[in-house]
Amino acid sequence: MIERNFNGLIVHHRKSAVFFERETDLNIEGYVSPCWKDQTPVIQPSELKHKYTFSQTEYKEFVAYMEQIALEAWSNFKPKIAVSPGSDYWEYYDRDFDNNGYLTVGEYCINLDGPANQPKTDNPIIRLYKFNKHKFESFVYDLQKTLGGNMG
Repeated sequence: MIERNFNGLIVHHRKSAVFFERETDLNIEGYVSPCWKDQTPVIQPSELKHKYTFSQTEYKEFVAYMEQIALEAWSNFKPKIAVSPGSDYWEYYDRDFDNNGYLTVGEYCINLDGPANQPKTDNPIIRLYKFNKHKFESFVYDLQKTLGGNMG
């Protein structure tokens, strides 16, 4: 997988998927909810929320990279406005963790709230978002809209 780091936001992709991740502090105690049947310690909710703020130049570079990897992950990628819950990136369900993640786009920033229930391991990298094609099409569309641009 090809990987790039934007102010602590780790972006990598493969055929048919794009991932946003970040490094977490392994010294932070795992969290066990009294409501969950499984008592395995999971990543603290505070470690899953993060706002990434970019300068104008960094943001343009980030958007250009998103456009580039979109075409590497999907051969017929076209940015589109979200027209259904399946294409709206604001919320996504992560099957691996049986929980939702959230993403919003602002002016030169993105806010991520990764899916809960991620087991605490010795690996400091945690998942914040896993995109499918339709969600990434609307995400790139909105990124371009913030810059007043258009791909393809």
